[in-house]
Amino acid sequence: MEAKFNLVDEPWIPVLREERVVEVGIREALLEAPTILRIETPSPLEEAALHRLLLAVLHRALEGPRRPEDVLDWWRAGRFPKKPIEDYLNHFRDRFFLFHPEAPFLQVADLPEDKPLPWSKLLPELASGDNPTLFDHTTEENVPKATYAQATRALLVHQTFALGGLLRRYGVPSAQDAPVVRSALFLPTGENLLQTLLLNLVPYPQEEDAPIWEVPPLRLQDLEGAKTEWPLSGRTRVYTWPSRGVRLLDEGDGVRFMGYGPGVKPSEAVYRDPMVAQRLDAKVKVEFLRFSKEKSFWRDFSAMLPRQGGKVAATVDHAQDLQNKLQDEEEGWEGQVALRVLGQVSELGKDKVLDVRREVYPLPTGLLSPKGEENLEKALKAAEELGQGLFHLVLEVAWAVMGERDRQELKNFARSLPLERLYWHALDGAFPRFLAQVEKKDSLELWREELKGAARGAWEATRLFLGTEARHLKALAEGERLLGYLLGRLEEVVG
Repeated sequence: MEAKFNLVDEPWIPVLREERVVEVGIREALLEAPTILRIETPSPLEEAALHRLLLAVLHRALEGPRRPEDVLDWWRAGRFPKKPIEDYLNHFRDRFFLFHPEAPFLQVADLPEDKPLPWSKLLPELASGDNPTLFDHTTEENVPKATYAQATRALLVHQTFALGGLLRRYGVPSAQDAPVVRSALFLPTGENLLQTLLLNLVPYPQEEDAPIWEVPPLRLQDLEGAKTEWPLSGRTRVYTWPSRGVRLLDEGDGVRFMGYGPGVKPSEAVYRDPMVAQRLDAKVKVEFLRFSKEKSFWRDFSAMLPRQGGKVAATVDHAQDLQNKLQDEEEGWEGQVALRVLGQVSELGKDKVLDVRREVYPLPTGLLSPKGEENLEKALKAAEELGQGLFHLVLEVAWAVMGERDRQELKNFARSLPLERLYWHALDGAFPRFLAQVEKKDSLELWREELKGAARGAWEATRLFLGTEARHLKALAEGERLLGYLLGRLEEVVG
């Protein structure tokens, strides 16, 4: 087999440049980053995985940044240093071939071709095996052929987000989760790809670390019986972790099937991924922040703040620091930084993806200031308390309409009314406006009006669902009374 499709130079990373989506290789993505608006992909998981790969290359090529000031220098220069990146990519170019007889990128060259699986298993958005057809209706009997670019991106997504579960291959009964499979990943983004990468290029300690292309290629014998175990530490090692043994099978003009097996087993180590935030759970135990299938991520925003014992993602901390330095040194700098929260929703201990998410918020410079933290905490507490009050209200309405019933029956009726759903939906749109000015003096006053507007709008819509008989009118009167009480209490909660 000849080496084929080199990821350094072949086009495979989708980017938005001059209002057009085009594909570029790693070299062009890094060296032409100022001319690229952003990585453009409909998949939140792909967006996260591609950024982690580019960041891993930058950390190793630039041997840093050692200090925050290094990032500031590259920002001022408006580009990355060209020579170290060129030298690094040229040195390791042979390790970036998608097809290679000895070292295919992020794969295992001698993984057997028998019992092949469709390449669609690499993506949670596509249906295959036990993966339900939530996102498409691909079947294993009619697997579409992937281009080399598609197959490469799917490979990266799978190695980053593979869920643990049954495997039963090569002496390994079950596979473990990929390192960040259930975490929400925080990706600050700037006005072009250069700024986005710099906002996430957190100072890189000189530690024992190496990305997958700097270590000897893995062989099947390394993975059989889960005999290869690496410490889950080292930033670029984790950014390029081989969660599964994969061998894409080339059909000459694309990929339809792959060999599949166990990957490297992670062992416990002291490590915190820069893109992951932490919180304290109900037992005061540290856990990483994840998406919930029941609610939008912003409702958990304050849990990661130091005021509540949490830790913001290092990428957010770094981006805030960089923004503050730019404002101090460049009077009038008015750049806009957005925060993209990316990941998938799954239940602990289960190998099913329930949803994939990309939520986008502003990242104001004052978010981590004492005033910003205090305002955010008060705002979210008020939203939750009003939300709970509205549920109590709608339960009272249900009781007035239905009379004495089993509590679960009353809850079911209450939840069939749109009050809660419309309230939270309205706040989904309002929260970014509040967050954009979180540290300002009148932000809580504006948030209080947003809460009132959301509650009133949801109640007016709910009224339409009730009838006009005496019991309905009585329920509406009680609902009006409770709503007035709840809105009055907002003056105390968000003063």
